[in-house]
Amino acid sequence: MRATLAMFLVLAGLAFSATPAAGEDEAPAAKAPAEQTAAAEPEPGKEFTPPDGWRPKKRGQFTVYCRKDFNVKGTRFPAETCYDEAGIRAMLEAERESQTMVDQMRRICGSDAACGTH
Repeated sequence: MRATLAMFLVLAGLAFSATPAAGEDEAPAAKAPAEQTAAAEPEPGKEFTPPDGWRPKKRGQFTVYCRKDFNVKGTRFPAETCYDEAGIRAMLEAERESQTMVDQMRRICGSDAACGTH
């Protein structure tokens, strides 16, 4: 429940901050998607190494990376989650972005005096 509420607040903050003010310049926003796509594409000479806990598996001709989640609600059996290389990269990028947003919120609302209390 808390995670859902936190995600909702982060998305609401993103939607609110995404609207530019009247005096802001649009040029920096145009560069951001190009930088993101360059960061998401794999480098040609480097081999992909998955994060800790993810193991490569062959499914037909495809290689997927899987991990077991032992904290699945309602069962004692582990659930296996698998993603391909692009899915892992997208998940890592989403985690980095989420962590950046949380860090930003902590810097802004570091104390009760900064955010105000009711």
